[in-house]
Amino acid sequence: MMRRAASLLLIALLAQGLCLTPAMAQDDDMSFGVDEVSEESPVAEFLKEGKALASQKKNSEASLLFYKVLEATDPASEALHPEAQYELAKALLRMKLYQGSLSYFGRVVDAGETHPYYAQALNGLLMLTDVIPEDPTLMSRLEVYAPESAKLVPTKYKQRYAFLVGRSLFNQGNFAQAQDLLKRVRPNSKNFVKARYIMGVNSVGQYDAKSALQSFKEVLRVLVTRKDEGKLKPEEVELLNQTYLGMARVFYSTGAYDKSLKYFDKVPRKSSLWGKSLFESSWAHFQRDEYNKALGNLHSLSSPFFAKSYFPEAPILSAVLFFYNCKYPRVKYVLEEFEYSYMPLKGEIDEVLSKNEEGSQMYQWLTKLRAGDSDEDEKLARILAASLDDKQVLRRLALVESIDAEENKIKGMTSQWRTSGLGSALKQETLIARELAINDAGELVKARLGRVKAELDDLILKRERILFEVSRAEQGELEANFRNEMVVAKDVTTGKDIKVNDEQLYWTFDGEYWKDELGYYIFNINTECKR
Repeated sequence: MMRRAASLLLIALLAQGLCLTPAMAQDDDMSFGVDEVSEESPVAEFLKEGKALASQKKNSEASLLFYKVLEATDPASEALHPEAQYELAKALLRMKLYQGSLSYFGRVVDAGETHPYYAQALNGLLMLTDVIPEDPTLMSRLEVYAPESAKLVPTKYKQRYAFLVGRSLFNQGNFAQAQDLLKRVRPNSKNFVKARYIMGVNSVGQYDAKSALQSFKEVLRVLVTRKDEGKLKPEEVELLNQTYLGMARVFYSTGAYDKSLKYFDKVPRKSSLWGKSLFESSWAHFQRDEYNKALGNLHSLSSPFFAKSYFPEAPILSAVLFFYNCKYPRVKYVLEEFEYSYMPLKGEIDEVLSKNEEGSQMYQWLTKLRAGDSDEDEKLARILAASLDDKQVLRRLALVESIDAEENKIKGMTSQWRTSGLGSALKQETLIARELAINDAGELVKARLGRVKAELDDLILKRERILFEVSRAEQGELEANFRNEMVVAKDVTTGKDIKVNDEQLYWTFDGEYWKDELGYYIFNINTECKR
């Protein structure tokens, strides 16, 4: 009788909102004191039996028992819900039903620090990062722990947590908190160079050139050493070239154009980033008044070898270079080419955005585009595919594929499990997760297309400005300070001879491009400016 009274007192305390602390609630077996209520709660046996089955790796049977505990609503059973949530999340993780596992770990996180398994749930979430592509829902759960991460994250996961959550916060624009986390990634982590690269990009966005260079140099020290030792992995090759570009851009922003060109030249010809390097180095040559070399690079980009690339700013830069040399007919010709090639593209992007206002619609459009089933013309499809082929978009697409695989796994479960309350609930959870993933991917694509459109709008305005200045120049109305910046030569009919060294041969371009000549063209431009 006394024991029954004590149990009723405990139930009364729980009903008033009091709960056991983790230290009081848990024993060595990660249970949290259910013995006191076991006589009052028949479902306590379900929990006990479920844990026994789980220890025997019979996780599907165990998951059904844990779910039965959660279905019970009497006060004594509700006291068992926290442990049942945690155990069910673990069982689903072992069953490779990752979205379901995320859902139940998420309920623990939502309950906050008062949940007896709040700290342990973090381990489960970190394990999910190994098997779920970057899932915004998973990242948002992990971000909850950020303020206490130094204390709560297990030692073996500290580096991984700092990188994944830091990268996620960076992608969301939370740059300060992202930087704080990324700094914790140490050289012994496999994510060290990626973390330092993101820190460099982050510093560039904050106009902190010194910190950006420091981060990029740390990346180069590691990757160049690995390259010299023949240990560079394929994904590290791409990161190395991205870092060369990052260094070049930072030096360009500080006016150190010679150093900028040094790093642009380090991007190898076989790299997918070589075209970007050629184009951006043209701006550095322009700043150094090396118009011949700048135009030569742009000439390389106009070759058929770069037919699948997208450099809408190239004709604008060409027009500026011709303008500075007072070759106004050439300026107009180049801008007519820009108008023909790119101005219709803006209208077509507007049409794509207007037809696919919902994220799910944009996702379906992207799926058709990538499969080659889109109605878009070849040029638009090529340009848009290039704009959307980044890692963030690809990770979103991979997430949808992983959820599809999980749906198929549920369909392959036994009829008893599939038609159970848990099976039905998880099927619905998976459908919702898929809808969210599709919508998120579509919204990301919309943002990317919006950025392409904004860039085209800006280039169109620049085109109009250049044409306006050409008109003024032809009428002799340029301001004196602007006119003084333009090239002036004593003899406008002849220019300097092209100088070649002992390792070079001079060939006049005859209209045919050769791959090994790309990047070496010199455009022999003679200024027509006069005073």
